[in-house]
Amino acid sequence: MNKDKGVFMTAQEVNKEIEILKTVFDIVRLVDVSRTAPVNIGSDDCSYEAEHKCFAVWNKNRRCENCISAKVFARKNRMTKFEFVNDDIYQVIAKYVVIDGTPLVMEMVFKMTDKIFLGAYGSGPLIDKISKFNRELYEDPLTGARNRRYFEEQLKPLDKMGAIAMIDVDNFKQINDSYGHVAGDEALCTIVRTIFDHVRANDVVLRYGGDEFLLMFEEIPEKVFQQKLEDIRKEIAMADVPEYKEIRLSTSVGGVYGNCKVRDGVVEADKLLYQAKRQKNCVAYKRI
Repeated sequence: MNKDKGVFMTAQEVNKEIEILKTVFDIVRLVDVSRTAPVNIGSDDCSYEAEHKCFAVWNKNRRCENCISAKVFARKNRMTKFEFVNDDIYQVIAKYVVIDGTPLVMEMVFKMTDKIFLGAYGSGPLIDKISKFNRELYEDPLTGARNRRYFEEQLKPLDKMGAIAMIDVDNFKQINDSYGHVAGDEALCTIVRTIFDHVRANDVVLRYGGDEFLLMFEEIPEKVFQQKLEDIRKEIAMADVPEYKEIRLSTSVGGVYGNCKVRDGVVEADKLLYQAKRQKNCVAYKRI
């Protein structure tokens, strides 16, 4: 049996450590990754409140592209990264901790003021490099959707997701066999472009497998979600694949609605997907 890595502490011990660390770092806080929220640990017990989103400290209205706390939580280790707000650059150190049995992540943040370091790169070019790295780390190079690594490191630990859908291309092997893999790639790109036309900036479009895609929505009305899945299915069926007009696309969709843990929602959506694939070109849906 593998034993969890990390630092095991009591509530009293972690509060004392945080007070000491605050003399060195600009920000020291505990984060509940599953709720994407900072945590307040009581001095006598491990009760806490998670009222605000952790990414608000970076003046963001959605999860960070490269959330170090999610990665640390998944790996149960310690990591560091750079984050920026406008032209200010911060170094973030995160470590996995278990407080009275509750797994959390401790973040320690300080603002970069080292003129020698910044002078070597310049804040603008350094910010560009960080942004490019964050994009490429979790982006599928073919379709521009998020990749499976993004799911495993950033989404899988989340405790709450409002709606999840799995989309699979019907008879995709026949496209590759009949027209070649270049045509298959064009078909996948056409599907993702169509999906992007029907989702919001904060929604997740992820290439889960070869021809299987995962969609995730945090806050969306149920009827809007249901209609969106139907619209995506219909638009894909009407879409033309560039330079392969004779290819007609078809997708099967499994969708679940209701706040649930991400890993549970994906399992349920996957079951519904296989129900849909028995008929093909349809949506199987349920509320959980």
